[in-house]
Parts: sequence; structure tokens; C-alpha cells
Amino acid sequence: MRHFLLLSALLIASLCLAQSPELLGQERWPDGTLKATRYQEGDRIHFITYHENGRVKEMGCFRKGRRDGVWKQFSDTGALLARAGFSNGQRQGVWEFRGHDNNVLGRLTCADGVILRGEQYDEQGALVAMRSY
Repeated sequence: MRHFLLLSALLIASLCLAQSPELLGQERWPDGTLKATRYQEGDRIHFITYHENGRVKEMGCFRKGRRDGVWKQFSDTGALLARAGFSNGQRQGVWEFRGHDNNVLGRLTCADGVILRGEQYDEQGALVAMRSY
């Protein structure tokens, strides 16, 4: 029984270590601040890029060389500008585009890589245009 517990503990520890992120590389701006970082977690390669002021500019990940999961873009003030989803390289879900004041400017609804519907909003958040594809 003691050997079984020891073997189980070793197996769990090795699984935990296998799931920890592995740093793949970093780039820096001329002043030394971080410009980009890439790391691997399981079968996904994540990236984060930064504005020169140090704020996050964009983040997303790849699986098997294709875009996968949620991608986000930010302004140099930290405002979320765009949020998009991918599944195995194809557009997926609701994509949202925002202004610097955090108002929604537009949305695209996607499924299996195809845009199904687009919406455009004015600065007050009122729907001004909609189109189905």
C-alpha cells in the first residue's frame, strides 16, 4: 500500500509539472520594458504583446499553429478594444469591438468560421445598423 501511495504521489507531481507554463521567449523595447512574451501551456502557445508604456496590447493563443480561444486587443490606456473567439483557426462566437470610452461600437456573430450577423452601434450605444449574412 505504501508503494502504491508513493507511486500515486509521483504520478500526480509529474502531471502537475507537465501542466505548468513553459516560457518560450521574450522581447523587450529599447528602454528594457517588456514588448512581447510567449509561453506554452499544454498544447497551446500563448502570447502577450505590450505597448511601450508597459500595458498589455494584445493576447491570444495558438493550438497546432492555428488561432484558438479568446483573443483580446487593448488600447495604450488599458481599454479593451476588441474581443474575438477562435476554434481551430476559425472565427467563433460573438466578436465585440469597443471604443476608448468602453462603448460597444460593433459586434459580429460567427460560427464555423463564417460571419452570420453584424451589428453597428453609435456612441450612445444605440443600434444603427444590422446585417445578416
